[in-house]
Amino acid sequence: MKRRILLFVLLSAMQLAYSQNGVFSVNTLRLEARADFTCDYYFKDRGAEHGFAGKYLNFVIDGNITDKFSYHLRQRINSPNSGFANTFFQGTDWAYLNWHLNDNFFLSAGKQVVAIGGWEYDTAPIDIYYGTDFWNHVVCYEVGASVNYKDNSGKNWLLFQVTNSPFIKSAMEGIYAYNLMWFGDFGVFKTAYSVNMLEYERGQFINYISLGNKLQFDGVEMYLDLLNRASFEQERFFGQDFTAIYGIGVDIGKKWIVFAKAGYDFNKAQAHTTPDPFDQWVVPGRKVDFESIGFEYFPLGNRSLRLHLCGSHTSVDGDNKLEGNIGLTWKVDLLHSVLKK
Repeated sequence: MKRRILLFVLLSAMQLAYSQNGVFSVNTLRLEARADFTCDYYFKDRGAEHGFAGKYLNFVIDGNITDKFSYHLRQRINSPNSGFANTFFQGTDWAYLNWHLNDNFFLSAGKQVVAIGGWEYDTAPIDIYYGTDFWNHVVCYEVGASVNYKDNSGKNWLLFQVTNSPFIKSAMEGIYAYNLMWFGDFGVFKTAYSVNMLEYERGQFINYISLGNKLQFDGVEMYLDLLNRASFEQERFFGQDFTAIYGIGVDIGKKWIVFAKAGYDFNKAQAHTTPDPFDQWVVPGRKVDFESIGFEYFPLGNRSLRLHLCGSHTSVDGDNKLEGNIGLTWKVDLLHSVLKK
């Protein structure tokens, strides 16, 4: 505990000492946490299950080393994310450096978000209450590098990324993911599109085509994600292994958001008895759909403290479940709290 306090003090001191001359700065220093009470009711056999659970405990830091280099880190303190080894670094969502070559191009290297399109995928896990089957299973953080281009208008961001494949089981397995992504920002309409080639075995690929579409008006945000997954070995390329997500959120004043979300996953590209499936996230024969509705309340009028209450209906291969969820999320800006004092 003393070491953590010392680290925090040193980082704050460095911010005060160096941010003005451009040599070093800490722009973000934040702790995030979320805890929920959940009640599930299963229509078959199991009946009701309920309990409290801590969902997330994250440490986030971003800043600049020089005017050309920036750093970014998010560490899950409570538990590591999915991966081939149960190590502390597996609990690191991302830890990477950006090298800004000029106003348009920058290079990025380190542990990164695997560049797969869609707005559900792009949302921080701490802000997701119910996810699709794909979202619940995909491993989305891997070590790699990317080259990035942003145009002068700021409307288009293109990146090409190479990372370890999310399907790796050991660090030296030698299988990779090749990702081409486009973020577009055209006022009310925004895109998060990608084409991905992911090796699930050496020389064997599954392709993703992901189309994330968002409409954002004053106080209203809605999105539609479409994700097609396919191997070149399957008989039909489109519409056999698919995920679709629709979400909408409406601001009511500064303190309330009412939202609804629905998702649908299915995989009929292979028989459900296939021993080595192309898709390891939404497995062959799988069919999942859910519908959810709820609200968020921000008692302080900003996003640092949030209460939520929501419910959902989920059908997994014909088995139905109702779920109710209530929880508390806080995101404390440690840096600015210290500076204000």
